Amino acid sequence: LTCLALLNFSLGFLLGVTLVPPAAAVRPGGNRLPLAILLVLTTPGVTLFLAVLVERELLEAPAGLGEAWQRFLGALGQGLLQEHLHGAHLSPLLALGAYPCWLLLWNVLFWK
Repeated sequence: LTCLALLNFSLGFLLGVTLVPPAAAVRPGGNRLPLAILLVLTTPGVTLFLAVLVERELLEAPAGLGEAWQRFLGALGQGLLQEHLHGAHLSPLLALGAYPCWLLLWNVLFWK
């Protein structure tokens, strides 16, 4: 996160806010259901979808689920387009960095 914050502070901050609390809370054993719900809510895709909903709410133009889904897909498409056309490596960084870390938290949660 520190290296990412040097390149893109807002992305490093948002990933820190969404990934560090679940990483600190997840422990093997114990009551797994609340932690599993927390991990589902901090999935990178769910985080982006919730960010789209919050952005529309802050603009005082609330979006329905259908419109929010279309905006979510548009945000994903824009990220891939920027990576392809401009060499912005945000999408591969999220795919190769954040998502595997999130998957490892599931492994820790269901450790026997």
